[in-house]
Amino acid sequence: MWLVRTTWIVRAVLVAYAAAMLLVVAGPWGHALNRLTVRLYVQFRYTWPIAPDWALPEHYGLLLNVLLFVPLGVGLALVTGWRWWQVCLAAAAASTALELLQLVLPRDADPVDVLTNTLGAAVGALVVTACVRRPSRRGP
Repeated sequence: MWLVRTTWIVRAVLVAYAAAMLLVVAGPWGHALNRLTVRLYVQFRYTWPIAPDWALPEHYGLLLNVLLFVPLGVGLALVTGWRWWQVCLAAAAASTALELLQLVLPRDADPVDVLTNTLGAAVGALVVTACVRRPSRRGP
């Protein structure tokens, strides 16, 4: 019974996540997101000097793209039971659709975003794969 309730909650969170993603992509927050990456750069480079010398604000943008799609990978893996590579294919398709939407809006679309987003979904799906034991298809 707990699994049914948990699946319902994960589905609801996944729908809310998808709506938030569309809002972020379609909204006028490009400048604010750029400021966020610069603030993170300054924070980790100068205030708390833990970032490597080679890390630039662009690298923080790439990392944020990866982190943004980890929840999608987790959610898809939990709700659908797909293997990690199936989640990656779905995430790549979703990311490609978002980038195409950005071309229409017009916003900055970048094929590198598809790669980083897919990597984030892969991380999420692999975490689920490592943490959730599925029954073996083989006998005892």
